[in-house]
Amino acid sequence: MIGVFMLIVTGMPGSGKDEFIKVAKSMGWKDYHMGDVVRKYAKMNNIGNTDKEIGTFANSERELHGKDIWAVRLSEDIKDDRKVIVDGLRNMEEFDYFKTRFPDLVLIGIHTDREERLKRIQKRGRPDDAKVLDQLVSRDDRELSWGIGNAISLAEYMIVNDSTLEEFKENARKLLLRIENERFK
Repeated sequence: MIGVFMLIVTGMPGSGKDEFIKVAKSMGWKDYHMGDVVRKYAKMNNIGNTDKEIGTFANSERELHGKDIWAVRLSEDIKDDRKVIVDGLRNMEEFDYFKTRFPDLVLIGIHTDREERLKRIQKRGRPDDAKVLDQLVSRDDRELSWGIGNAISLAEYMIVNDSTLEEFKENARKLLLRIENERFK
């Protein structure tokens, strides 16, 4: 799509992707979430909303339709907004698909240690969230099997989210301003 500049945010569950996107939205970025597309299709197929059910469904769709299926489906929703941010990349096949449709894009990785991620996940209270460490380890293992580790490691920019929420938001804002200054001169 001509005219679209895309940021893709990737990271393990609870790393801070949603908070990063809140900052981007406050700066005029239009957000799209791959997880919303997964949940929409799961609901259309009468799949429950637990982490295991959603994860199994997402995986089976990848096996049936290709590893990039969620990027393909999300792309159908993207309008001709100038500044687009996408949350939820899980593998490089999704990145490669986005790159063919939106050649002007940047991949951003967010890293947070597992114990901190578990605390954050327990506070946010989504129905499909891990409640205990064993559940988070299982979810991490599933997402790593999809290739998220490769995506995170190949990010053009990386933010380590190991400080306060305010500091993280300020770091996110600074990175977004840097990218905008570099790309929108």
